[in-house]
Amino acid sequence: MISVRHLPLAAAIALCHWGCGEPETLVFESGPIPLTATAPLFEGSNTAQASWSPDLEGFLQQHGAVPDDVRSARVVAAHLSGDSLAGLQGIRSASLMVASDAQAMLQVAVLNPLPEGQQQVQLTTASDQEGLAGHLRQPTLTLLADLDLSADSDSDRHVIGSLAIELQLKK
Repeated sequence: MISVRHLPLAAAIALCHWGCGEPETLVFESGPIPLTATAPLFEGSNTAQASWSPDLEGFLQQHGAVPDDVRSARVVAAHLSGDSLAGLQGIRSASLMVASDAQAMLQVAVLNPLPEGQQQVQLTTASDQEGLAGHLRQPTLTLLADLDLSADSDSDRHVIGSLAIELQLKK
């Protein structure tokens, strides 16, 4: 039993425990995002892109939070898959970046080289993803894939990106 004399100390400890605890973590999945590199394409670096509306606010509302509760965001998994025609054939390496009107472009994942004969690959996530939360707060952002192609092509190139983003929320 806590004596009256120790009540302020007990209250301070309880408040610190509640307020200083581990932040809540949520994982926000992008779902498939189709990206297109428009022909003509040349051997070497080519950019595929897509607009993405992440609806962070809607996701957070489902979990009783608001965008201002997000302390940080980090891509913890990134996948790239090919379309049904070409797959990932002819792509030597790839990196994924996000861009928005709010902040500078941010690289979130890369894989160099891509293994041959794969329909889907998991990219290595970037260690520095400072500012990703700011991008996600925008109604629309651009997902870009820098594709290093092994040959020229007169056809558009289609790939599908997907992201798993860990959100750290203030408690």
